[in-house]
Amino acid sequence: MSLPLRVATLIVAFFAVAAVVAFVVVQYFLASSGPPVENYTANVTPNTGASVSVVMQEAAQTTVGTDPDWVTYFMLSPQTHQWVHTTNFEVPAGSRINFTIFGYDGCTPLRNQLWGKVTGTIGNIMFVDGKPVSQLNSYAQCSVAHTFAIPNLGINVPVASPMTYQANEHLCSTSPCTPNNPHTVVRFSIVTPSAPGVFFWQCKIPCGLGYLDGNGGPMQTIGFMTGNMTVVG
Repeated sequence: MSLPLRVATLIVAFFAVAAVVAFVVVQYFLASSGPPVENYTANVTPNTGASVSVVMQEAAQTTVGTDPDWVTYFMLSPQTHQWVHTTNFEVPAGSRINFTIFGYDGCTPLRNQLWGKVTGTIGNIMFVDGKPVSQLNSYAQCSVAHTFAIPNLGINVPVASPMTYQANEHLCSTSPCTPNNPHTVVRFSIVTPSAPGVFFWQCKIPCGLGYLDGNGGPMQTIGFMTGNMTVVG
């Protein structure tokens, strides 16, 4: 075998081995290293209109992780009833999903007041501490901390912040937060599509301090201010 042919054979073999290694890394290491997925589908038959409760909280920091200064969401596990640092969850298709979000972070003015309007929920309303609300004006008052939005489903919910100066000066400093910290309780309901699918959700308020336009860091990281709602058929 000539020298050029041997060199070519070695190059081909090298890239073949590199491709196998890359596949193994992606499939068995990176693919399984993301945030956990909370399953809210247990004992629920899809497309029967059954009700499912999903409980979340947003906090001003992530003291349980490697990025303690990042704002974040947590989810309450339906199995362990403990707060889990994740933004990925599964819900049944064709069902009513009743969300409860505890708002522990302080207020941030919306860059676009359109994000202060409740859309895509049942009745296009949410309940803030028990009161029906269709829109929050963050320019008029300290009222919005983050948002919960699923663009592909037309869903947008402004998550209300504690609305007094005193409360905003005494926010939760260790996450997950507890009920003795100042907070609001936001409740709303949606109906999931009848067909399975994965729907990306996100916060619309730029809240990645230290990043260009506030849109880096937690704003673009699943497990913090973005996640996936998987609808299971």
